[in-house]
Amino acid sequence: MKKAWLVIFPFLVLITVGHGQTLIKIADKSYADIPLRIYAYDNLLSHTPQLLEEKTVATDGALSFSLNIRKPQLVYIPIYSFHLIFYAEPDKTLALKLPNRRKLEEAFIQLKSYSGREIPLFIENKNSLNQSISAYDSAFNNYLKSNFRAIYQKKSASEHIDYIEKLRSISAIPHLKSYATYKEAYLYYVSGEQNKIIETFYANKPLLLHNTAYVSLMKKLAKPIAEDFSQATDYRPLYKQLVANNSYSDLYKISKSITGTADIALNEHFFIYILHSGLQLKTIPPKVALKKLSLIAEQSNNKTNIELAESIISKFYKQFKGSSAPNFSLKATDGLTYNSSILKTNKPTLIAFFDGAVNNDVSIKTLQELQEKYSKFEVILFSATKSIDIAPNNWKQFVIPYHSYTLRDYRLGRFPYYVLVEKNGKISQQTWQQYLIRLEE
Repeated sequence: MKKAWLVIFPFLVLITVGHGQTLIKIADKSYADIPLRIYAYDNLLSHTPQLLEEKTVATDGALSFSLNIRKPQLVYIPIYSFHLIFYAEPDKTLALKLPNRRKLEEAFIQLKSYSGREIPLFIENKNSLNQSISAYDSAFNNYLKSNFRAIYQKKSASEHIDYIEKLRSISAIPHLKSYATYKEAYLYYVSGEQNKIIETFYANKPLLLHNTAYVSLMKKLAKPIAEDFSQATDYRPLYKQLVANNSYSDLYKISKSITGTADIALNEHFFIYILHSGLQLKTIPPKVALKKLSLIAEQSNNKTNIELAESIISKFYKQFKGSSAPNFSLKATDGLTYNSSILKTNKPTLIAFFDGAVNNDVSIKTLQELQEKYSKFEVILFSATKSIDIAPNNWKQFVIPYHSYTLRDYRLGRFPYYVLVEKNGKISQQTWQQYLIRLEE
């Protein structure tokens, strides 16, 4: 297979910030007439996305967003299978270079996967946080790559920390200083001196939800504990207490035993990371983990920990299956405009997502035969780029571009893709394949 090289030509985006308001101006004709969204995260642990704003780019390529940004944080513009990410800063004016949309589409056509691959956006301003972190990471990673074996084998980071600390001089931006602190802590992680990290770098410090270095390292520290929580000799007694006891005071004692610091808020914060990791790894039963997170959300004295626990709980319960089908309002190939209310019928509805640029004849005919055989479901077809002429006339067909947010809202990974919607307009708990098997029984 030939290697495909992607060349993306940049266009200018102005970001003006004042008094917590971030004004983003786009001037790029390659994005003309398409909708763009900007998202942030509740926090970088649960990664719950927050839609900040959605607007359609004008015909001349102009667009402006006005956002409330109170502290430096990652935001992203999803387009095709990519997340265009950058740090938005309050009270600053930034100039972004946005990749040419057609080049992004060419890259997507090579991938044909809505994976959410991240592309950092370049900021022209020399004093911007984006450029500062980029320069810092480049210097840090080059040094670590050259000295990784020595740091790991000697089990000591002390002789290297002086050089790494000098990298802070790259910028005087406060967020960069905080970011650098936890990159320095990562040096001790590489050396195997994890026992020093919590007390030295985290205890009696602010709890940070939007510092990528802070969150990344804490996740690394929490994961091995969550993996072995029910089995490891050091943690098994604590795990038994976790399962058996349901009071906030018991939770406080367990968290202190694990972290070992006098910082109550940090002990609790780190334990939230362990519970979150246990949920992801399925090493802590969801019923147990969610109960403990609820205790923190209800009884903690720390606002940050309350928000973090609530965010994890909310994301766990806010599953795609069982939720209302995402809204849409689109013109079908019959010339009429329909919205998501058409999903509420006296039969379940199968939404089929096909790539109109490839041959779908076999899939269409198979689906048509199944519908004629059982007559127990409706079909709605979303076809990317162009209509599928052999689709039955009784199917409502919508032709959408690859960048359509409908594909993202319905959690498309790859084409072809099917979503089963119940008669009440909610995403079915069962997959299309499970539904089909039941029809065949």
